[in-house]
Amino acid sequence: MKRFLLVLVIVLVVVSFGETKLRIGVTPVPFVEILEFIRPELEAAGIDLEIVVFSDYVLPNLALASKELDANFFQHIQYLKSFTSQRGIEGLVAAVNVLIAPMGFYMKKPYEELSKGDKIALPNDPTNETRALLLLHNNGVITLKDPGKADITVLDVQENPKGIVLLEMEAGFVPRVFKEDTTVAGAVINTNYALSIGLNSQKDATFVEGKGSPYANFIVVREEDLDSEWLENLARIITRDEVREFILEKFEGSIVPTF
Repeated sequence: MKRFLLVLVIVLVVVSFGETKLRIGVTPVPFVEILEFIRPELEAAGIDLEIVVFSDYVLPNLALASKELDANFFQHIQYLKSFTSQRGIEGLVAAVNVLIAPMGFYMKKPYEELSKGDKIALPNDPTNETRALLLLHNNGVITLKDPGKADITVLDVQENPKGIVLLEMEAGFVPRVFKEDTTVAGAVINTNYALSIGLNSQKDATFVEGKGSPYANFIVVREEDLDSEWLENLARIITRDEVREFILEKFEGSIVPTF
């Protein structure tokens, strides 16, 4: 009996040591769904996945830098570079290119009825505010002084023929304000947040970024983990054909796989 227990303990120890615990930080949609879809394949590769959900774009990078996470999955390279530069964070790198989530402009009334004083919500972080204002510029809502400028803010608006009021706020607040604030006529919303309130950029947006958008979302890791076995397995699994098909079907074209 003692010998049997000893063998059982040894087997359990071997199994536990053969499994890699992987904590990935995400914002809700579509990243949770995609990771849940690949969970069985990760388990087969010896990876025990824990998904940590955040409601904003700030904490996932702070948690990764402080080693509370092994990776995060929510951002494009432009945001990563801007955020880490502002915060003085080093050693975070984009590792796996997965998808593009085109930003859309959503309205509560027909575009033709947009008028002076109408409030339009948009994200206030440098890269996403730039995207939002370029989207409005490219579709004739406003005119920017220099559309080629790196970081564009509302101060760079040269012409505002409809007299709209641009409300800057943290990206995570935009969908809630659009949905709940009756004084807000429209909003420029990141696709992941739009999906979280039931909006599809291909069906519900007045206009949307082109599918050639340079803002691809990556899995980001610490530089020290670039050559890790778990990252190699994660990259291989998340870029399979089955995952591409799942993304296209699940999100009805509002999320575009890049692999």
